[in-house]
Parts: sequence; structure tokens; C-alpha cells
Amino acid sequence: MKRRRITLFSLLLLFVSSLFSPIIAGAAVSDVQKTSSWPVGPNVYAEGAIVMEASTGLILYEKNIDTVYYPASITKILTALVAIENSSMGEIVTFSRDAIFNVDLDSSRIGIDVGEQLTMQQCLYAILLESANEVSYGVAEHVGGTVENFVRMMNDKAKSIGAKNTNFTNPHGLPDDNHYTTPYDMALITREAMKNETFRKIFGTRTYQIPPTNIQEETRYLRNHHRFVLKQQYRYDDCIGGKTGYTNKARFTLVSVAKRGDLELIAVVMRDDSTAHQYTDTQALFDFGFDNFSIYPINELETAGVLEESPMFTKYNPLLSDTESPIVTDENGYLVLPNTASFKDAEKEITFYPTTEIHEGNNVIGKISYTYMGKYVGGADILYKNVDIATLETKKLNVKNPAENTSSENIETKSTGGLYPIILGIIAGILVVIFSLYYIFVERPRLQRRKAYYRKRANRRMHYNDDYLDL
Repeated sequence: MKRRRITLFSLLLLFVSSLFSPIIAGAAVSDVQKTSSWPVGPNVYAEGAIVMEASTGLILYEKNIDTVYYPASITKILTALVAIENSSMGEIVTFSRDAIFNVDLDSSRIGIDVGEQLTMQQCLYAILLESANEVSYGVAEHVGGTVENFVRMMNDKAKSIGAKNTNFTNPHGLPDDNHYTTPYDMALITREAMKNETFRKIFGTRTYQIPPTNIQEETRYLRNHHRFVLKQQYRYDDCIGGKTGYTNKARFTLVSVAKRGDLELIAVVMRDDSTAHQYTDTQALFDFGFDNFSIYPINELETAGVLEESPMFTKYNPLLSDTESPIVTDENGYLVLPNTASFKDAEKEITFYPTTEIHEGNNVIGKISYTYMGKYVGGADILYKNVDIATLETKKLNVKNPAENTSSENIETKSTGGLYPIILGIIAGILVVIFSLYYIFVERPRLQRRKAYYRKRANRRMHYNDDYLDL
């Protein structure tokens, strides 16, 4: 009996320790995550600064990014975007007297006269390259009907893309106490603008010519004010566009975009203290981003993994086997991580949309997203090749395994928590070993003793009967 109790106690102790071993392992992983840190960025002279990765919106560096500052002429990024989205390049803009005289005559201008006419395309080059305030005013009147209505369009656009601390009162950025924004909001606005190919082309143009007009007999030669774009005095060869800004209240503001391979960065510095520092700060911010982060095309990493997660494409469905690769991830989806992290460090979540939410002609059937250290670091749409909603529904339900014949409403978000099956498997294996040991060392000897007891008892009865017969 004593030996049996010792054995039972030992087995129980082994079982309890096995249950706690996954928890200890989990704690170790958590400790590793806590010790890992986001790359530390440079010190800059600007009061507010940000570096944002363009494809994901991931913030790589931040300094007072939600603090309100005066933007000065970087306002014109939004002015140009709203104008592009609400006009055609060939439209003729005729300049009113207000456009010429309601802006500071000593501010940035290209010498437009009352009644002069430019195409919208010529106006946009004047706004983004020469920062022409009278042209900004004239475009606002042309597009919005009134400057006030155009400004309302600007603020609505800013809010629609996520800007929360921005309020513009004019289209040019000349001083106004109620005209303000933040580094984060300006990065969002620039990111949205860079999705527009017309804006993108003008934003990175070094020089442009406006030929003689109905009033001006001479050609106007425009030159971008951004030194990185001009590649003069201050250079950053990867810079593909930018906009300058300055007023006494705003000090120096600068928005710049640089691209190296697939990695495109947006840098915003606000209330910098000098022309030199706005460029050296921006250079340091770009170097930090390019030197410490890498970008990965999701479609090269995840198609097989998405197939495994899909509730529609399984080994039980001959029409939708994973060997046919019927679904892929969007080639425009990217994952951005610090160089100290690997692809496997990112937490992945895959969502498949109900069939009722998939429309004809739209082959997006789901979404894959990644997070790292609590930050969203990338994602991509999941695409079904040559999608047809009726075919998709038929194929989805044409499965031999009844367990997988589920309606679209039951499709749920799936995550890649791969540790749980492993832990459960380990626990199950330990339980099997424990019960096997229990049977070998406790139960089987007990059964053998019991069998021996009954055999001896039967022998005694047999001898008793034999003795009785002998008498």
C-alpha cells in the first residue's frame, strides 16, 4: 500500500508539472517580447516631426505628432488634391480681382493679372512648385464656387482620411489663428495625395513652363522650391517629391517623400528653426527609416498560408483544391518590420467575408492583417481569381465533408494561434504516458495480485472437496 501511494503521488506531481510547463514557456515568450524595442530615432531640431511608411500608414518615428502647429504653404498639398479630384486638367481658370488682391502682395506669387486664364494643370504646377498664393485662391474660387465652400471641401476631405486635429480657413496657408494642423494629419494628407498619379507627377517635378497666356506675352518659368527635389545645395537622391512652407508664425515646415525599392517614406517636420535644419532633420529621418526597417510583399509570403486558412478551399473539395491556387493575396499589400524582427514575429489575422458582402466584379473575398508590438504593420486583400458570386457560392457549398458545408454567415475570422494545438498535443501525450505508467506500476500489479488471490482460493476449495470425497 505504501509503495502504491508513493507511485500515485509521483505520477500526480509529474502531471501537475506538465500542466504548468506551457505556462512557463508562454511567460518566457512574453518576456522576450517585452525586452524587444522599437528602433530609436534621431534627435531633430523641429518641434514636431513624423516618418510614416506610405503603403501601410505605419508610424516609424514620432515627435509631438498630435501637437497643433501652423502649416504655412504645406496647406497647398490638400488644396491641390481637392482641386485634382474635382476638376479636369484642361479646364480654364479665369482669375478674379479678389484672387489677385485678397492675398498678400508680398507673398509667393507668379504675377497673375485680373482676367488672365490658365489651364487647371498649369495652375497645379504653379501651386505645388512656386507655391503661388494668388493661383491657389483662383483655383479655390473656380472649383468651390467660393473660397469658403472650397475650404469646406478641404476640411471634409481631411476628416474623411482620418485627420482629427486639422482646421483650414484658406487654400494657401497664409497666417490665420484658426488655420492649423499636426505632423500626423499632414502625413495622412500627403499619403492620400500620393495615391493620385497626377498629384504624384507634379509633386516630384523640378521645373515647368507656362507659355504665353491671353494677357502675359512671356513664358513663365517655374522651379520647385524643395531643395531635395531640385537636387541643389541639399541632396537626398531617393526624394521623389516635397513641399516647403514658411511664415513668421509657422516657422519652417517641410513635407518630403522618398522611395527606395518598395519602401516609400513620408517625412513631415513642423516649426523647425532654420532652412538648413529642416533639410538635415528630414535627411536624418529618412536615413533612420531606410536603415532600420524593411518591407516585404505579402503575396510572395502568404498565398499558401491563406489557402490553409480558407474555409472554402479544402482537401474535401475537388473543385477548390489548394494545388489550383484559386486565391491569392493582392500584390499591392506589404508588411513593414524593424530589421531586428523577422516575418514570423508578426501576428497574423485572416478574415474571410460572407458571400453576401462580395459583389459582382469585385474579387476581394477577405483580408489578411499583421501586427507587431501592438502596431498595425501591414495587410493585403485576399483575392479570388475571376470571381463569380454564383460560382463562388456553389463551389463553397460543394464539399464532401459535411462538417465543412457551412453557410456564409458562419464564416468567422481566423487567426494563426498555432501554439494551442501543440500545447494540447503535448498535454494529451503526457496524459497517455501517465496513464500508461499508472497501469504498468499500479493497476497491472494489483490485477495480478487479485488474480493470484482467486487462484489460491480456488485451489483451497478444490482441496477441500477432494478431502471430503476421500472420507
